[in-house]
Amino acid sequence: MKRAKWVLLAGAAMTIAAGAARADDLAGLKAEIEALQNRVSQLEAQPQASMPSGYSLLSIRDGQGTYEGVLAERNADKVRETSGFTLSVLPTADAAPVAEVSVSGEIRTALIYTNTDVSFASLDDSEDNLDVAVRGRIFIKGKVDTAVGEVGGYFRLQASGGGNFTDYSESAVMNKAYGWWKFAPNWELMAGYNDNTAALQVGWDWVAATGPVKSFGPSNINNEQFRLTYGSGPLSFAISVEDPDSANVDDDDETPNTDVSDLPALEAYAMYSTDAFTVQIAGLVEDDAVGDSLNWALGGGATVGISDGFRITAAGVLGEGTNQYANNLSWTGPDADFWAASLGILANLSEDTRIELGVGYEDYDSEIDLGGTALGFGGGIYWDPVSQVTVGVGATYVESESDEVSIGDEEDNIEIDTLEIFFGTWLRFP
Repeated sequence: MKRAKWVLLAGAAMTIAAGAARADDLAGLKAEIEALQNRVSQLEAQPQASMPSGYSLLSIRDGQGTYEGVLAERNADKVRETSGFTLSVLPTADAAPVAEVSVSGEIRTALIYTNTDVSFASLDDSEDNLDVAVRGRIFIKGKVDTAVGEVGGYFRLQASGGGNFTDYSESAVMNKAYGWWKFAPNWELMAGYNDNTAALQVGWDWVAATGPVKSFGPSNINNEQFRLTYGSGPLSFAISVEDPDSANVDDDDETPNTDVSDLPALEAYAMYSTDAFTVQIAGLVEDDAVGDSLNWALGGGATVGISDGFRITAAGVLGEGTNQYANNLSWTGPDADFWAASLGILANLSEDTRIELGVGYEDYDSEIDLGGTALGFGGGIYWDPVSQVTVGVGATYVESESDEVSIGDEEDNIEIDTLEIFFGTWLRFP
């Protein structure tokens, strides 16, 4: 009986001790909660970084944002989706969609061997050159939704030089700058300086021509413009008013390189494009105060995916007077008839290696000015070990011949044959 009494007393003592310990733990926890609450109150009282009205969060991510308003660009000028970084201002629950700004850059450096042969009457000259050429670019684009639709802009800063004729220029130029406004479903207004609207978005010069050497076949210029575009699914068309051609002649006391007209050129295209197939027709018309008739051009072509990783692209254009498709041949004066065409093949040799092969021809014919022809062909092979690096090697050969001209006492055709071989790197950042 006595032993049971001592057991009960010991159990009671242990219970009392445990309760005291729990009381001490609760008191300590309460003190920690009070200290944490005081710290939260201090943080809430500190000044907060301000955000634009209606927005709640700024995020940074790798790669490009979603920019449907950015116009198509030739293969050699495209910004890869994985390049650069994007700043996004995320909205509050009752605000408009995201505003974004994307920044990226690219340095292209190439070792280029050039051989040029010039032949005219008794002149037969050949020149060789091996030099390094560099092109640096910074791309900036952004957009924001407003009460009247999406508004965005695109800028491309570039500095370049080197090679056979120039040294690298440390001065950057803004060689593309335009904005867009999606003012209605499927409709968009673009205003600024970009590829001309009648550019052929098919053919060698647009779909291929990645290398830093001569292109061939029809090309296009950058131009000041207002462009109206409609797009619905794979179908789109556009019409624009643009800065007219430069005359490049001294006619009726006008200085060289003056505009051929006091009125803008009218340019347009229609296109049907899917992942496997693209077909386009394009053209332009402009008044010509220097020549005797309107300048005009009509062209078209297609890019077809024969199989996964294998495409064929072709384009052709003909017209009169305009220089907006000239490539290896200079503008030859008012009323010059011309035509040009190109064909290209693009094939993936493996997941990270591709090849480009092509041929092109240009023909300008004028009764009063220098005309001529140019035949070019070439290609390259390119390796992309990662999305930020491309290594390429290739060559282009262009054979051009003028119509018969007189220089001093000699009269003959001028023949210029140019071979260019390159090794290049494309480094994209960040």
